[in-house]
Amino acid sequence: MLQLLPRRLHTRMLMAITLAMIIGTLGLSFWNAASQSNQLLAARLQQATLLSENLAEGCAHPLALEDYASLDQYLRHATGLPGLRKVVATDAKGGMLAALQRSSDTSPAELADGPSTLQVPVAPRQVTRLNGTTLLVWQPVQAGGLLGWLQLTYSLDEITRLQQQIWRHGIILSVVETLIGISLVVLLLRRPLRSINRLSRFARELPQHKGMTLPVERFVTEVQDLGESLNYASTELYRIEQELLDLNRTLEARVEEEVAQSREKDALLLQQARYQTLGELLVNIAHHWRQPLNNIGARVQENAWLLANGELAPEKALDASELVMQELKQLSRSIAGFQLLCRPAVPDETVVPSEAVNRSISMVRDSYQQLGISFELHLISEQQLQGSLPDLVQCMLNLFTNARDAIIETQAAAGCITVTVEIGEQDCVRIMVADTGGGIPRQLLHSLFDPYVTSKFRTQGVGLGLFVVRQIVEQRFNGTVTADNRDDGAVITLVMPLKQGEI
Repeated sequence: MLQLLPRRLHTRMLMAITLAMIIGTLGLSFWNAASQSNQLLAARLQQATLLSENLAEGCAHPLALEDYASLDQYLRHATGLPGLRKVVATDAKGGMLAALQRSSDTSPAELADGPSTLQVPVAPRQVTRLNGTTLLVWQPVQAGGLLGWLQLTYSLDEITRLQQQIWRHGIILSVVETLIGISLVVLLLRRPLRSINRLSRFARELPQHKGMTLPVERFVTEVQDLGESLNYASTELYRIEQELLDLNRTLEARVEEEVAQSREKDALLLQQARYQTLGELLVNIAHHWRQPLNNIGARVQENAWLLANGELAPEKALDASELVMQELKQLSRSIAGFQLLCRPAVPDETVVPSEAVNRSISMVRDSYQQLGISFELHLISEQQLQGSLPDLVQCMLNLFTNARDAIIETQAAAGCITVTVEIGEQDCVRIMVADTGGGIPRQLLHSLFDPYVTSKFRTQGVGLGLFVVRQIVEQRFNGTVTADNRDDGAVITLVMPLKQGEI
């Protein structure tokens, strides 16, 4: 409905004010006319009631004497009263005695035709009925008892003419008042609306006139506020545009700087995590080498003592040196395995997940066995991935470290780490690492892979292990990492797409 109205403000204001004034003046005129009409009608009813009572008193004597000639003469004179159009006299049961009528106040009375019997009211009291432009009054004629009835018909034509005249005058008055009101509104709003139009045009063209200001007219508060606001907006727009231009000139350099800082931060985090992993490996290397070195030392001392006492035959010396060499070769193989994490990652090489799992377990098995932690493997899939073997090994070592710490924290008698490698949905390899460490606190599940988020004491971890796992899986293997609680521990699931050609 509002879309049909004009869009200009002054036109809508004039229409709204005009409509309000028309409705108000017409409503007031109609109310005034209705009030005066009701007053005229009430006066005519009161007049008809009094006239009917007087006529009934005058008819009582002829009816009591049954002098119908006098009754007819009396009623003929009564019809000359203003507004009275018809008079009918009946006996107590409604039998017609006399009936006179006239068409106007100036015409003579004439006999009226009608039925010989009329239906009179039940109770002997006055009854009035309004029927269109006529008023019908039943008036009982009493003198010690009910003698008969008078049926009086009054015309309301004069009241109708007065009502029409009142309505006509009210409409004319409302139109005149509306025109006067519109003229006054136009005079009062012309100047403010002209200012608003100028300010609206300035607002539409503000991008072309930014920095400029208009003189503000101060005779209307709203117009003054609007002008000052537009002038402020113009100056602010110019200032902001200059700031944006300056920002655009330096944006590229700032973006490069922020990106460099972000990369540097990520590199530091990864480096910190790698140092932490290498620290764990040093502990494992020390434990892994201790027993072979003890064996080598014992064999060298034994052979030297036997050789000094002449108990070591030359042919047995070769066997003794062969045993020492086997121990040394085993140490050499372990060094090659540990060197895997120290060489640069090659992201485009082929990786077999089960190989990464086995290498990771071989690095930590001895130290974990001393803590009472065993490994359970379910290497179902031998499919290949596209990525870096050192990166996947580092992921597995980080997951093993977290599982070990959780098992130690729960003080379980015997812990177990279960590793499962299988083919998942949509041609992906799924690696699941589950532990018996009691699970992950529910409040940390949604932020477990964020940096510096940890459930350990600050002296036991910095919260970078799982963050590094997520970074490596997402960036190097294009996969995803999720965490959940199952049974009596947590399970970390790595999902990575297969290498092209393996699908």
